[in-house]
Amino acid sequence: METRSNIFTCNSCQIQFSLSEDQRNHMKGEWHRYNLKRRVAQLPPIDEELFTSKVAVLDKKKEEEERDSKLADDLGNLQLSAKQLRKKQREELLEKKRKLLELAKNRLVSNGGRVKMGEDGKIIVEKKEPTVEEQKLKEEVKEAIIKEDKENQVDEEALIKEKLANKVEVPVTKCIFCKDESFENVEGTFEHLFKKHGMYVPERKYLQNPEGLLSYLYEKIGFGNVCLSCNFQGRNFQSIIQHMLSKNHIKIPYENEDQKLEISDFYDFSKTYEVEYEEGANDGEWEDVDEEELEEDDDIEGEKLYASDYGLHLPNGVVLGHRSLVKYYKQNLKPEKEWSEGQGTVMAAETRKFVNTIDSKAIAQQKRVWNRENKSRDRDDRRAQKFINWQPHYRDELLQ
Repeated sequence: METRSNIFTCNSCQIQFSLSEDQRNHMKGEWHRYNLKRRVAQLPPIDEELFTSKVAVLDKKKEEEERDSKLADDLGNLQLSAKQLRKKQREELLEKKRKLLELAKNRLVSNGGRVKMGEDGKIIVEKKEPTVEEQKLKEEVKEAIIKEDKENQVDEEALIKEKLANKVEVPVTKCIFCKDESFENVEGTFEHLFKKHGMYVPERKYLQNPEGLLSYLYEKIGFGNVCLSCNFQGRNFQSIIQHMLSKNHIKIPYENEDQKLEISDFYDFSKTYEVEYEEGANDGEWEDVDEEELEEDDDIEGEKLYASDYGLHLPNGVVLGHRSLVKYYKQNLKPEKEWSEGQGTVMAAETRKFVNTIDSKAIAQQKRVWNRENKSRDRDDRRAQKFINWQPHYRDELLQ
């Protein structure tokens, strides 16, 4: 750049400016950068009007390409199934979220550590404002989330309407798996389900409302199209019936607490909480008992009840332990053999019965030494065999 009589010249674009500020603004533009690239390629510069027309043509071409790609995407989305389309939209939303997080992270990192002193003498950390791209991407993510929520709500409503339209009601006096089987009452249905399909009703003697239980199970299959055993959801009534018959899933799960609570409304376990009184026990009234009588009852054969760390010791020798120690009570330990005085003397005299003191660390170290010696010996043998024929002259021993 040359300056002559207050004239500022751009050698790449071959134009002149009267002010240096205009020259600096020009050098920050795209026209100047384009002419710089042409100058490096040893091409003549172009004027601003031709450059603007080229940019307009490129922008129009880019818009057409974006329109064509969007149209191709729409056509491709039409060919995709609803499940594949939802998966694609979810992946696009995750990609936008990842990009937004990366932009925010770069903004914080680029401005991290920049502090300045305020008027009151306090240190203020400078905060960089979000860029236009970050704000635009944030708005797109919000719109995509709102759209996804609306679509999910619409899908749920459509699913409920479809299930209501395809609901299959089967009376409790018929078998839901057999078309022509009907019975007089619910007990006959349960008996058929047990003998023909193997469905066992848990805690049958405490079942208070068998009709309600069977109606609930039928509604779960006919309306919800859900398997009783594995909670698999079929497309329709026929698919879930075929699934349960083929997988042998005609059973009522009753293992964990959630499964028990699911059908607990049809049971009544209050009988197990009642206290059974013996005849002539004053109709459950309390009776005054002397402490001396209690001590006499506890004292059987000169022994008394007492508790220890292992459990409650009864007078007859039985120990009542807590269920947390059941794994120790189940152990069948070998009983200690009691020797007589003569047998003990003989066993003590035999040296082969003595317990040898073995140092495991010393033995392991000795084994490592032996392994290293064997490896070294094998390596030396292989090297000797490899170089055994390397000799300057061959001499036959028979000809010597």
